[in-house]
Amino acid sequence: MGALLLGFLLSQTPDGGAMTPPLEAGPAVRLFAGAEVEAGVLPSGFGDATGLTGPSAGGLDVMAGLRPMLGLTVADDFTLQLGPLLRLRVIDTAPLQRDGDVGGVLRGQDWDRLGDFGELLQVLRVGSDTSPFQLRAGPVHQKTLGLGHLLLRYSNRLNADARPAGATATLSVGPVKAELFAADVLAARLFAGEVTWDVGRTFSGEATVHGRYLLALSLAHDFGVGTPSRLVELACTAIGGCTAGMVPPTATLAHLDGSFVVLRTQALSLMGLAGLGARANQSRDLGFLAGLAMDVRVPSVELSLRAEGRKQAGGFRHGFFGAQYEVARFSGTGLGLTPLANEVLPDAFSVFGEVRLRLARTVTVDGTVEHFTFGRTDFDATVKVTALDERLVAEARLGAMGLGVAPRWVASAGLRWRLFRSFYVLGSGGTVFFPQADGSLARGVTVSGGVGVDIER
Repeated sequence: MGALLLGFLLSQTPDGGAMTPPLEAGPAVRLFAGAEVEAGVLPSGFGDATGLTGPSAGGLDVMAGLRPMLGLTVADDFTLQLGPLLRLRVIDTAPLQRDGDVGGVLRGQDWDRLGDFGELLQVLRVGSDTSPFQLRAGPVHQKTLGLGHLLLRYSNRLNADARPAGATATLSVGPVKAELFAADVLAARLFAGEVTWDVGRTFSGEATVHGRYLLALSLAHDFGVGTPSRLVELACTAIGGCTAGMVPPTATLAHLDGSFVVLRTQALSLMGLAGLGARANQSRDLGFLAGLAMDVRVPSVELSLRAEGRKQAGGFRHGFFGAQYEVARFSGTGLGLTPLANEVLPDAFSVFGEVRLRLARTVTVDGTVEHFTFGRTDFDATVKVTALDERLVAEARLGAMGLGVAPRWVASAGLRWRLFRSFYVLGSGGTVFFPQADGSLARGVTVSGGVGVDIER
């Protein structure tokens, strides 16, 4: 996420998670090719032998992964990279699933929904970072829209049986910037958008006023499309029921933000902000907030802080489409409770904090935490380390939702170490969640490691 005080000027882009060569001055057209081979374990994704209940995601299957990659870059205005991960089931543990695999080998749950074919697309970039129009598409790992009062640190890959490609399109015309986001470009699932108006730029030609007074209106809607795998559906059909939990409820929220910079120097910025949000449901739930944000830039250090006081209740809460949303839409907290869209918050206040710290372009720490006065706490944090002239990149993420009530933890880590110019090793691991036919979640752990090669011409 970009610096908090400059949210109008910076935008999040989906992160493909695959190696993308840095853009450098050189030939206008560059070709990229490579391949990754890995081995690891992945839970079967079923709560028990029938695939219907239970917190554990079943036995661990041994998987071999192959990712062929092919890419094209044209100057600074266009990049396309294809590179689907093909997971091959080597050892099938109970409950057995090989009969549902493609050719008895290629994991069937990875390709049984239209949205899963988004896995083919790892990176799509149209327009440079300074172009008035930009399009970014690929897997989404930490997407925030504007100040994040609706869409905050969202990932579309938390559901282990869904592999969609998301997309963000931005258009800037004078003092107005519009941003549209789709969590799945191949299916009607989660859509969000925001229009930001630079009031100061509209009424003044002085550069010092630009970006100083902003109004932003955002809207987000979940179409409530179910995402359990086809095998889970078949298990449900076999017993003649349990389909209600397979389609999460819909949700529509809107938010209006106003912000003003009270101090701006080369090293320090201080901004005040206020907002009003609403949920489009019968009770017309509302939320309010006010806060301060600070941005500090000194040699080798970048620090952004934000603190907000919030009032929310009922079906509305700020950051509704958050870091764990793809599983929260089935169970708001815990593993088998009420879907987020049907949760009712007590009439209470909360305190929200956000931090981003970057040291010497080597270590980046960013995260959010929100504590509600009725005793609940949610947080999400990421640490990224880049070393050895960017040949080594390691990242870890930890989050919890519903601490003090019914907590659900999410953890992940990844490593990529380039040993030679065209050869690197990689590894990853973390928690995974599988929506079940009754709407509950089965949880498990996955670990994998491998090697990759690539060339650029």
